[in-house]
Amino acid sequence: MVSRDRTSPSRFQLLVSVGSSMDPRDLEPILPNNDARPVWIESDEFVGRVVVRIRGFNEAQSAHHSDVLPESPWFSHSSAGSNLNSIQIQGRFKREWAGDKVVFGVQFDQPLRLPPFSSLAFEFVKFFDPGVEGDIEGEKPWVFSPLIVTMNTINVSQLVTEGVDIGASPANRVLPPWPSTGGEHIVENTTLLFRDTKEGGEETTVEDLAPSNPIATNASKRRSHFSKAEHRTKLMYKTDQVFGLDFFNPILDLAKFKLKVPGVSFDITKPLNGQPLTFVLKSKDSSVVFLAVQFKLVPVGDSYAGPSFLP
Repeated sequence: MVSRDRTSPSRFQLLVSVGSSMDPRDLEPILPNNDARPVWIESDEFVGRVVVRIRGFNEAQSAHHSDVLPESPWFSHSSAGSNLNSIQIQGRFKREWAGDKVVFGVQFDQPLRLPPFSSLAFEFVKFFDPGVEGDIEGEKPWVFSPLIVTMNTINVSQLVTEGVDIGASPANRVLPPWPSTGGEHIVENTTLLFRDTKEGGEETTVEDLAPSNPIATNASKRRSHFSKAEHRTKLMYKTDQVFGLDFFNPILDLAKFKLKVPGVSFDITKPLNGQPLTFVLKSKDSSVVFLAVQFKLVPVGDSYAGPSFLP
């Protein structure tokens, strides 16, 4: 008989799902660390691919039965450091968005059972993300930050359709090939965001954000610069730009559902109170959800019973 204690992590396994909204009907269970097979996401607003990586994820922790892959080579890369997870996205917006109108973060449907000193933990998160805002004590807690600030790595490329084989798969017609089939890290480059077009089609650079500016190739400087709203309003995310995004951190251990801050590690199942942890890419006003990545603890006896993820 499964324990009635909803906060006992030893009685649960992790189910990871990805979809075009937070609606459970739109969420598709996926296999973590599946670098070569990103999941395809498409809606009226966004088209893309997603891979989720979890350090130390094994069969005992997985709700995917025996479908467990070795730890992603992403974690062996020198730049991975002590990071414990990675949500990598490659995609395009289907209409233009101002840089200050698109955010990424976590959303809950019910209050959290917060332990003492939770406000200090939230301040620690701000150390990693200078643009983060949130309400962790409300009826529907949330923590969001502008996309241009919160992503650890951003690579923006121009969509190329000329010369593409019309017989190619739909995915390859609207996006370039997935860049990380072997767990490769994407490289910071946001030069295309800093270009403007004059009348007559002559391309120029925004005066204070020329591609030679280190902001375009340095993630730390990009995040610091765009933590100021007046800088984000100069950006426009265009439909012919392909966004490579990678979100990762060394404090959220999804394999064990623990939060690790200097000097202390604590179980996050109790604060969640039975809720999933859902990361959402959406518009700031919440009128549009582009994609959602959900991490849900399910009782051991209720493990995912769908088809195998492996060929």
